Formats: sequence, C-alpha cells, structure tokens
Amino acid sequence: MPSILLTGARAPVTLELCRAFAQQGHRVFLADVTLFPLARWSSFAVDYFRIPAPAQHFSAFSAALSALIKLHHIEHLIPTCEEAFYVSKIKDQLPCRVWTSDFDVMVQLHHKHRFLDLAKGFFQLPATQSCTTFKDWENAEAYVFKPVFSRFGSQVIIGQKQQKCQEPQQHPEDWIAQKRLFGEEVCVYSIWRSGQLGGFASYRPVHRVGKGSSIYFERYFHHGIFEAVLKFGQHLKFEGQLSFDLMLCKDEVYVLECNPRSTSGAHLLGDDLAQCFFSEQTIIHHSTKAKAIKMAWLITQPWQGFSPAYYAAQDVVWHPRDIAPFMLQGLSMLELMYLAIRHGQSMIAVSTRDIEFNGHKI
Repeated sequence: MPSILLTGARAPVTLELCRAFAQQGHRVFLADVTLFPLARWSSFAVDYFRIPAPAQHFSAFSAALSALIKLHHIEHLIPTCEEAFYVSKIKDQLPCRVWTSDFDVMVQLHHKHRFLDLAKGFFQLPATQSCTTFKDWENAEAYVFKPVFSRFGSQVIIGQKQQKCQEPQQHPEDWIAQKRLFGEEVCVYSIWRSGQLGGFASYRPVHRVGKGSSIYFERYFHHGIFEAVLKFGQHLKFEGQLSFDLMLCKDEVYVLECNPRSTSGAHLLGDDLAQCFFSEQTIIHHSTKAKAIKMAWLITQPWQGFSPAYYAAQDVVWHPRDIAPFMLQGLSMLELMYLAIRHGQSMIAVSTRDIEFNGHKI
C-alpha cells in the first residue's frame, strides 16, 4: 500500500482522511505548522512533522515537504487546507503524486469573481460585479459584499447599509458585490482523479460558527447540483478535492463560490474516503446520519447541548479505537487562543494566518 502525507493536520477532515486511509492499510504521515494540531494525536498516523508556515516562509516550507517526501518514500501528498495553493505551486518539483490541480487553476477557483467566470455554462450564477464598477450603494442592503480572497465567511457583509460597507468602498479592487439571494444553503465536497469523479457528498450546513465554517452536517442530495459539479470537474480535468457553496432558491440553484480543498463533506464519506482517491468507481454519500464537530458546537452554542439534534449527530472527532484526538482536542483550542492573543486577531482569523493564500505573489 502506498505511503501518504497529509498536510493540514489541524483540520477535523484531515483526521477523517487519516483514519480512512490507515484502515485501508496505507501508511499515513501528517504535517502542519502548529504544535498541537488535532490529528497529531491519532493512533492511525505513523508520525507527525511540524513544518514552516508557507504564507510566511514559502521556501523553507517547500524544502521541508520535499525532504519529508524523500525521507519517508511518500507516494501521495494530499493537502487539505489552504496550504493546497502553496503545494500546487511546487507540485511539479515534488517526487510523488500531488493531489491538487495546477496553481493557475487553483487561484482562479479561489478568487470569488474569476471562479464565476469559469462557472458560466455549468451553474446558474447570482448577479455579481467588482466593487470597482459597483454604483448601487444606496441599496447596499440588497447585496452581499465579499473579499475576492477569503474564507469562512468571516469578512462577508450581508444586508448592511452603505455606511457599514466602508472596506468595500475604500478597497473596491479587493471586493465583489453579489445580489443577495434568499433560500437554503447547500455545500458540496468532491474528490477528483484527473477529471474523473471519485467521491461526492452534499449537505446542509445547519449550524455554523458565526457566519463561517459549518459544524453540523446534514445530508442533502440534489440531482441538478450533482450533474453541474460532475460536468464542471470533468471540464477542468480537476485533480484533488473540490468544494462548493450553493443556494437553493425554490426550484433554482445558484453557485456562490468554490473552495479547491477539503471541506466538511469529507466527514459524510467517512470510511469510503480512501476508495474515492484510489478506486475507479464514483462513491456518492447516501447515509442519512448527521455528523457534527461537537466540541466546537458546545463552545459556540452551548444551549444546543440539550437539543435532540446534538445527541442524534455523530461526533466526527470521536473514534472508539482512536480516542486521543477527542481527549486532547482542548490543547488545539488553547494553542489557537494563545496565537490569537499573540497576534491580536480573532481565533477564526488566526486559525489560517500561517497557511492562507490571498492572491499575493509566491
């Protein structure tokens, strides 16, 4: 069985991937910038390696990855978080299969406006324009304003009057204005092998951390969404993990943005994840069992601890044969709190400051 290196060990989806690959007989190594990432403690991993931050030390990050791959005879490198953009930049220099598409494609997908240009003909699109040409400020509350490079929705401005939209007006080249839609949010996670769909999961983000990442995932399948994602990924000949945020408005489905990396839909595929990468079949998630990151849910919405949904959902961190990540996940939270204080940022912002890509030259 091939040896696999997963980067982004801080993410619950990386823990999910680690367990899935190991249970299929793969040797799994983990890497990240932080000292106490969640997946570090997994008994399914062979070892964990701390590497330089790509956003601040790209050359050192590149050298460290290359050294790890050679030393441990890694055959597959799978990035899971925004380090995927830095990995894609050097994929042709690394002596293994790298599960990302080319850097230019990754950046176009990540950029909120350029992605919509790529998506024409595959998805329905909300009316969107750069804030450099936006004029309807007196009706600003009818729009959603987003930085062209962003994540978690933490900077998104929704339903606010003009005076609350200072950043888009002061730096219009970095923002888009998107007509506000009302409906039901749907998220998609997919895995691609050189344009062949390996795995597909779609879900409703019923509970979130603020406006950002979802922490409760409930399966929702829509045939039209599946067909659009299938044709889009095939057209791009995509390689790696590809995720989408969409809005279901009555009978119409609009795509809002794309994330060419892992998202929480990986939890819904669970033990089937390894086959999504290495078999020739397409696996579609069918289970109706909801899943949740229960500690994050309790910390951010403690009243939900008494809800039937909380008890019915399966915790994605807990595993009866791998209990250390569950028991020690508080260390990851403490490290995040320390970094937030040290850098004067929110916990959400600091959680990606060392790996995020915002269109800068690498």
